Amino acid sequence: MSLLAHGVGNSSDLPLPLDLVLQAGAATVVLSFLIAAVLWTRPRLSGGTARFVRTGGWIAVPQAIVLGLCLYLTGNALAGPRDATNPAAHALFVWLWVGLVPLSVIFGPVWRAVNPLRTLFRLLRLPRAGLRPRAGSGAWPAVLWLLAFVWFELVAPHRTDPLVIGLGLLGYAIAQLGSAVLRGEEWFARGDCFEVYSSLAGRLSPVRWRRPLRGLAAPFAVSPASLAAFVAVWWGSTVFDSASGSPAWAGFVQRAGHAPLYATAALVLICAGVLLAVRGTAGRLDVTASLIPIAVGYALAHYLSLLIVEAPRGFLLLVQEWGLAPGVAWNVMPIPSVIATAQVTLILVGHVLGVIVAHDAALASAERPRPLLATLADEFPLVLFMIGCTWAGLFLLFVR
Repeated sequence: MSLLAHGVGNSSDLPLPLDLVLQAGAATVVLSFLIAAVLWTRPRLSGGTARFVRTGGWIAVPQAIVLGLCLYLTGNALAGPRDATNPAAHALFVWLWVGLVPLSVIFGPVWRAVNPLRTLFRLLRLPRAGLRPRAGSGAWPAVLWLLAFVWFELVAPHRTDPLVIGLGLLGYAIAQLGSAVLRGEEWFARGDCFEVYSSLAGRLSPVRWRRPLRGLAAPFAVSPASLAAFVAVWWGSTVFDSASGSPAWAGFVQRAGHAPLYATAALVLICAGVLLAVRGTAGRLDVTASLIPIAVGYALAHYLSLLIVEAPRGFLLLVQEWGLAPGVAWNVMPIPSVIATAQVTLILVGHVLGVIVAHDAALASAERPRPLLATLADEFPLVLFMIGCTWAGLFLLFVR
C-alpha cells in the first residue's frame, strides 16, 4: 500500500549538497546555543500556565463525531472490504498517528478533549473497582502501548489488512476500558498512548499556552523517567522507520531472513539507545522536555509527504464508501524540492527550540547565576548530542 512510502525526496532534491546541509545543521545548533548562552542569562520559561478553555457544552459535538467515526471505522475494518478501498489504514496510520501531531501543536491536547475511549467510558458508566494508580508509576503503561503500536505500524506482518487493524483497535479499546474500570478515568492520561502523545505535542501549542515554549517548562504530571522513555520510543521509532527504508537494511534482511525478528530487535534497540543517550548525556539535568520539539520536528519532517498525499486520499475512500464523490481521485504529488526544504527547516527549527528549552532548564536548575564559561562547559555534551541527532535525522531522511 502506498501509504507505507513516507517520503518523496532524496539528497538530489535538497536545496544544497547534503554535506553542506549537514554542516549548516551543526552550525545552526551551535550558533543557537552560543546566542542563548550569551543573551539568555536567566530562566524565562518557568511559571507558565495553560489557558482554561471554556467549552460551554459545545465540546460534546466533536466528541460525538469522533466516537461515531471511530465506531464506524472499527466496524468497517472488521466487516468491510479487505482491500485498498477500506480507509482503516489511512485512519489509523495517517489521520491519528500523523495528523494528531500538527493538530496538537496548534490547538493543544485535542485527543484528551475528544478521546473516544473517555467518551465511551462516560456513556457506559462502567463500574469502578476502586483501585488507585500506583504511586510513581508515571506513564509507563503508555510507553509500553506506544512501543506496541509502533511495532504494529512498522514491523507487524499484514499490518495494512483492515481485519488485522480492526482486531487491533478492538483489543486496544477493550484493554484501555478495562484498565479504566480498575483505575478510574484518570487512567487514560497515563495509559492511553495517543492521549499522552497528543498532550506532549500540545505543550508547544500557542493556543493552549500564553507564551511560546512555556508549556515545556511547566511541570509534567508523570514521572521524568517514564516521560523520557515515552519520548525515546516516539523519536526512536521514527528514526527506525527512516533507517529501515534504506537499501542497506533491505539488503541485510534479504540475506539474513527472519525480517520481522530483526526489525523488532532493531526497533527496541534504537529506542533503548535513544533513552540511554538522553539520560547519560544530560547527567543531573532533566532535558526530556527539550526533546519534545525535536521529536515533533522530526516526526513532521518524516511524515510530511505522507500527510499531504494520503490524508485526503483516506477521506475520499471514506466518503466513497457512502456513495459520495464517485470517480474522484486525489493524485496530488508534492514537489520533491519543496518537501525537502520543508523537512530540513522542520528538523532545524525543532533542534533550535530544543537547545533553548534545555538551556533555560539548566539555568533554572542552578542554585545561583553561573559564569558564561561554566554554562558552556556544562551544556556542551548536550549540544554535541543534539548535533549528532541533527546529522542523523537529515542523513536518514535524504540518504536512501
